[in-house]
Amino acid sequence: MESYPQGSPRGGEDEDPTRTDQRTPTHSDRNTTTSAQCFCGKVCKNPRGLKIHQAKMRCMRTVPVAQRSGNTHGETQVELGPETNHSAQNLQVTQALNPHRTSEHRRVKWPQAYKEKEWLQFDEDADTILEAIAKGDADQCLHNMTIIIISLAAERFGLEEKRTGNLPYTMNNRSKKIHQLRQELKSLRRRFKEAREEETEPLAELTLRRAEWHRRRRKERARKRAAFIANPFGFTKQLLGKKWNGQLTCSKAEIDHHLRDTFCDRSREQDLGHCQHLIDPPAPTLDFDGKEHSWKEIQDVIKKARSSSAPGPSGVPYRVYKNCPKLLHRLWKILKVIWRRGKVAQQWQFAEGVWIPKEEESKTIDQFRTISLLSVEGKIFFSIVARRLTDYLLRNSYIDTSVQKGGIPKVPGCLEHTGVVTQLIRVARENKGDLVVLTNAYGSIPHKLVEEALRRLAQV
Repeated sequence: MESYPQGSPRGGEDEDPTRTDQRTPTHSDRNTTTSAQCFCGKVCKNPRGLKIHQAKMRCMRTVPVAQRSGNTHGETQVELGPETNHSAQNLQVTQALNPHRTSEHRRVKWPQAYKEKEWLQFDEDADTILEAIAKGDADQCLHNMTIIIISLAAERFGLEEKRTGNLPYTMNNRSKKIHQLRQELKSLRRRFKEAREEETEPLAELTLRRAEWHRRRRKERARKRAAFIANPFGFTKQLLGKKWNGQLTCSKAEIDHHLRDTFCDRSREQDLGHCQHLIDPPAPTLDFDGKEHSWKEIQDVIKKARSSSAPGPSGVPYRVYKNCPKLLHRLWKILKVIWRRGKVAQQWQFAEGVWIPKEEESKTIDQFRTISLLSVEGKIFFSIVARRLTDYLLRNSYIDTSVQKGGIPKVPGCLEHTGVVTQLIRVARENKGDLVVLTNAYGSIPHKLVEEALRRLAQV
């Protein structure tokens, strides 16, 4: 096997990436041909075929950072440059993530879960590329991993088209004929009382139309029944939920000012003094599980996660790790490194804000509520931490499940708490009293008080 020196695999272009293709001469009876293999695994008949393949499939080209964020200055870019032995030849990462970057919502048209061959091939190709550039610290490897996944998937599967508004209903030829027939039948029914016997023949068509309507209604009932059984909550929400629509029209400065006033505590550094109502918890009987994340815990979190969950800044959804075991195993190794060093990854410190309207034709910022979309990789990490913390608090009897039911697994309490709240509202209305409701729980409570409570718990 002959290894050619490094050079441009695209024959004369100015890019000059690292060359990792391998060419093997094959001899026949009359002539000699040279087969070439790209580092992605594609075997071409000759060097010219290799150049065409690399130009078309963009092998060995710089992978841009185009994952749901604008191509602004300071974004991370990775240049793939593995040698023949899959070691990184050229890995360039510039500055860290820009917290003021604008999102492009680059959503990949991922294949369906039943297309196992496409997922396995994607898993194999992505893992091969990541193995070739597996250098750097945990933050760098995590960021490079998400970039490669999104870039390779966007090239292979394409991007989802931007959703447009609901198009107005247009009747087809059959619907037009039915509409015309119904108009005629309405006029005939008005004349029916005064009609003679020879004018009652169109009633046969009316009988046929009613039979068709009953058949359609039975099918619609069966469809709705199946939809309710499959997803009762979603069906009920669609049936009884309010109509929420609108578009936020305020400026970025107004949004920043609203978020600052809502979630910031201007007197955060002010000393609150001694608080006698804070509880000093007893010493725990069982210690917190501080071991590294196990492979079983990772698999359990991925198995219970919803595939339709929206991805965060990384752009990688849960379905990728559900269908790509090699990528999930690689992520598990990165999460163990992050756990050992005790420092949260920089990529997880950013979130994408989504504004959801509260009512119809919402425009102002007060008519919207916000949610934050976090990176799936961080959600997997903190899901395991949350499970261990919940288990630690329950086993040491730090949580009274008769009072606290939210966030506690296998403890139903929605109906009970809803009944209690309804009773409190009724009593307050009858007695004309006051009912305290925290509309902004995190912003209205002093942050220093939260820190003090956590500090006391940490000293136990």
